[in-house]
Amino acid sequence: MCGDKGIDPKFFVIVDYKFFLLNGHEKNYLVFEDANKNMKKYCIFQTIIGGLAGFDQFIPLEDFSDASDGYLINDTCEFGVDLFVSKKKRRGATEEFVCGHITNTVMYKYVWMIRNFSKLNVERLCSKPFTAGDQKYCMWRLHLYPKGRGRAKGIGFHSFVLELYKPHTYFPDGATVFVRYTIRVVDQIHGEHHYRTDLAMFTTSESLLILWTFITPTANARLLKYDSCIYEVEITILGLLIPQFSTP
Repeated sequence: MCGDKGIDPKFFVIVDYKFFLLNGHEKNYLVFEDANKNMKKYCIFQTIIGGLAGFDQFIPLEDFSDASDGYLINDTCEFGVDLFVSKKKRRGATEEFVCGHITNTVMYKYVWMIRNFSKLNVERLCSKPFTAGDQKYCMWRLHLYPKGRGRAKGIGFHSFVLELYKPHTYFPDGATVFVRYTIRVVDQIHGEHHYRTDLAMFTTSESLLILWTFITPTANARLLKYDSCIYEVEITILGLLIPQFSTP
């Protein structure tokens, strides 16, 4: 799916598809269909849950390139797609759930540079919102608390927060996203980075991952260069638990 306008948060789109490849000699089509036809592809923005819809191994290159097989003739081929799309309405958080396992996981990295770090005199600093690649159904944002947050405030630590940004705007109600994350302070001098990596889950009601005692100011200062600090976050979306659907 493409376009700038997202799907209404109350609705999902279910996609069934087949791909076709013309055999120019026999005048018929080779049909490719998802082997697991019972596993629907759920779309809640422009992104299909479960990874991109398609086939990692569509046809052997040798068979495709051999003109005698009829698929590539005079450097020309013909593809087609049979697409069935239906719009469904979410039943509600008390109903059944569908787990969308992301089969083609891709790690996405976001880099946040803070200049004049030693001159910071704020309680909190926030990055710009960002998406994990093409997974536009959820956005993320980083928060740095130079003097600590909550129970870590005033005890000599920087606190760091990974936020599922505005979940009620971008994220379907009642859904849960599972991620693998790495949050890193880049050592610009020696390459001995300070980082934390783990698994986490986010919902509309639990949208913050808080690293209370992420790093001390002294340790953080050793990683700076020209008074600039570089933070990196790596996010891999592993799965999505979404409410079951009913026809509007």
